[in-house]
Amino acid sequence: PTPTPTPTPTITPTPTPACTETAGRVESHTYFSPVVGGDQTYRIYLPPCYDQSDERYPVVYLLHGWYFTDSHWDDLGADETADIGIEAGIYPPFIIVMPRGIQEFYVQTSGGDHSFEAQLVNDLLPHIDATYRTRAEREGRAIGGISRGGVWSLEIGFRHPDLFSSVGAHSPALSLNRAPQVYDPLHLVDDPRVATLHIYLDAGDADWARTGAEALHKALDERGISNWYIVHHGRHENQLWQENMAEYLAFYTAGW
Repeated sequence: PTPTPTPTPTITPTPTPACTETAGRVESHTYFSPVVGGDQTYRIYLPPCYDQSDERYPVVYLLHGWYFTDSHWDDLGADETADIGIEAGIYPPFIIVMPRGIQEFYVQTSGGDHSFEAQLVNDLLPHIDATYRTRAEREGRAIGGISRGGVWSLEIGFRHPDLFSSVGAHSPALSLNRAPQVYDPLHLVDDPRVATLHIYLDAGDADWARTGAEALHKALDERGISNWYIVHHGRHENQLWQENMAEYLAFYTAGW
């Protein structure tokens, strides 16, 4: 008689439990910066369910004002705002990197190979892409900053549109900027590549930085470069930036 084949047992895979996290987390770490010649500090926000996922996430680099540190955006509630927006489906899950700039490079340089620009572009950005599951492409990166950090975000974004797709500057301290033209955002607008960026500018109606933000907005408009320029109610202070945090993150995550 023909032997009866042994049936192959059916194995039902155990489903991976759905992640129920509703909040991300902020961690503090260091990276080695050859530009500075030592370890540098940064904070990073990882979205809910980061550890339970294999996906890659877009990243926004947020630069603090001076005299603040890498805690500035954290203290303003960037992480809590991200949590609320992600849970509500307003923002996609994304990563926030908040580097610390030291005075020698953050305040006393304007750009180039021996500046905070080089520190971020050459040292920090590769470290983040190698350490975390990021979308390592311009379409998955944005950069923004407050006051002195806003000047840096414009200088870095305008000079590296191959690395970033969106640039934001909140109360950028352009009126105090004494950079050579090659590093000055008001002159960098002449680079045709700037037109490939999504650009957001804002300041308060009683903000001393409003004059510089309006000058850059006008320079962009004169060259036919699309940009958002918004005047909020407020002064050059944390309350202004905190109150508009949800709008800022909506800009950075648009299209992600």
